Amino acid sequence: KLLRARSVMGLSLAAAYCEVPMYSSFAIYHARLGYPWDTYGENVVITAQNLVIIAIFWALEPPGLTHALLALSLGIGLHVTMWLLPTKYQPLIAQAQPVSMLCGYLPQILLNARNGCTGQLSVATTVLRFVGCLIRLGTTLVRIGGDVWLVLTYVLSALLTATLLGQLVALPAQCVAA
Repeated sequence: KLLRARSVMGLSLAAAYCEVPMYSSFAIYHARLGYPWDTYGENVVITAQNLVIIAIFWALEPPGLTHALLALSLGIGLHVTMWLLPTKYQPLIAQAQPVSMLCGYLPQILLNARNGCTGQLSVATTVLRFVGCLIRLGTTLVRIGGDVWLVLTYVLSALLTATLLGQLVALPAQCVAA
């Protein structure tokens, strides 16, 4: 949709930046603790999708060199740190997820509200994200058990995604240029 429209109008770059560590940290947390692939595999795919969205943002609206280097350095540094975090501290990643989740969703929700439209936000992707939240919640409860931080985070994710779905229904897709 972004490439066809050659526009990122209505999408939040801040949300895309926040979603990369938000989803990748789930994958790192699960992998490091030896949880089954089916409880986190789609997070790897969503991380890759967000990296592609950022690349499209950068292609359509190139950032300055300092911006790009800072974003890359922070992203790489954060991921290396999460991966190298000793196992006994891995739960800190799950405990930080609610804040990460808010960072990932709120910029897009607020941008939609401020613009009065949803722009290039994809209905299909948002519906799939919501269904994914429900599936992750189910697989976490069934396959992992009582990891309270994961359950709380998946519930929060479902609520925030439901907010985006509500905006997709209530707001027009077409943004009027100021």
